[in-house]
Amino acid sequence: MDGPASRGGRRSPRGTRWSRAGRARPLAGALVVVALVALGVVGLADWRAGVYDRDIQRLPDALPSDSGDRPAPDPGENWLLIGSDLRGVPAERKWRPGGTARADTIMLLHVPEDGGDRAYVISIPRDLWVDIPGRDRGKINSAFAAGGSRLLAETVEALGGVRVDHVAAVDFTGFKAMTDALGGVEVHLDRPIHDPTNGWSWPAGRNRLDGEDALRFVRERKGLPGGDLGRVRRQHAFLMAMAEKASDSGTLTNPFKLDAFLRAAVRSLAMDAGTEFGTLRALALRLARIGPGGVSFVTLPTGPSDWIGDQNVLLPDERAGDDLFDALLDGELDRHLDRHDLETDPERVG
Repeated sequence: MDGPASRGGRRSPRGTRWSRAGRARPLAGALVVVALVALGVVGLADWRAGVYDRDIQRLPDALPSDSGDRPAPDPGENWLLIGSDLRGVPAERKWRPGGTARADTIMLLHVPEDGGDRAYVISIPRDLWVDIPGRDRGKINSAFAAGGSRLLAETVEALGGVRVDHVAAVDFTGFKAMTDALGGVEVHLDRPIHDPTNGWSWPAGRNRLDGEDALRFVRERKGLPGGDLGRVRRQHAFLMAMAEKASDSGTLTNPFKLDAFLRAAVRSLAMDAGTEFGTLRALALRLARIGPGGVSFVTLPTGPSDWIGDQNVLLPDERAGDDLFDALLDGELDRHLDRHDLETDPERVG
C-alpha cells in the first residue's frame, strides 16, 4: 500500500483505499436500532444502566493499534457495526478471532461532528473482494473470521481511509428477542418474495414479522432476490421499521417495555473495551435529536459480480467508492447523496 499523504491536515484516503497498480483490488445493524430507541434509558434509574452495561460482552483487542499506520481521526464519530450468524457457536467462542463466525453484515455508522440533523449508515457488502492487511485478498467478511473485529476494522480503515472509533457486534439471534419484545415489526415489500430453498414467502405490501420471521428476513440470501445486495436492502428496511415500531408503540415511555427491549438488545451485543453503555447512551441522545428520518442508509457502490477461484465475489467500483468516502471525510455526504442514487428507501423494499 502507498504511504500516507497530507490533505488539509488529514491523511489522504487516496492510495490507502485502492491499489491502482493491479496488485490489490479492494473496493457493514442492531446498534443503530438500540441507539435510536435507547434515549428512553435516560429516564431510568442509574442502576438499570449498570445492568445493561454488565450484559454487554467485550471484544478483545477490538480496534487496531494506534502504533500502526492508521487514518487520522476525522471530525465526527465512526462506529463499525458487525452482524454475525452465530448459531451453534458456544458463548465463550462467539467473538474469538479465528473462530467459525463470519461477518454477515458490515456497516459503518458516521455521525458528523457538527451535531446537525443527519447521520449515515454505509453498508459494505460481505462478498466485496478486498485487500486484507497482512493477508491475501479475499471477501471482506473473511477478515472477521481470520482476525476478529480488529482485522476487520483494519480492513475497513484501509478500504475507506476513515478511522474506526468504536466497534459493536451483534449476534443475529438477538433480533428474535428484540422483535418479540416489541410485539412484532412491519415491513413493506414492493413485490412478493419467495424462497424456494426453504419454502418461505412474504407477499407484496405490509408484512408483520415476529421474531422467527425477522431472523429469516435479515439473514437469508440464498434463493432470495438480489443475493447479498438484496439482503442489505432488507436489513436496512427492517432496522428502520424496528426503530419506528419502538417509537410508535410507546416503548420509550413505558419503562417495563423499554427494559425488556434493551435487555434483549444488549444481551446480543459485544463492544470494544472502551465503549460502555454510557457511550451508547450519549450516541442515542445525538441520534434522538436527529430522529429516524435523519438517518440515511447507503450501500457502498460495487462493480459486477465475478468468480475468483471457486468464490463468487463482488468487484469494487473504485471511482464511486473513492467519491463516497471522500464526501464523508469532507463533510459533503448530503450533497453527494443528492447527486447519486445510493440510499435505501426503508419504506419500500423487495
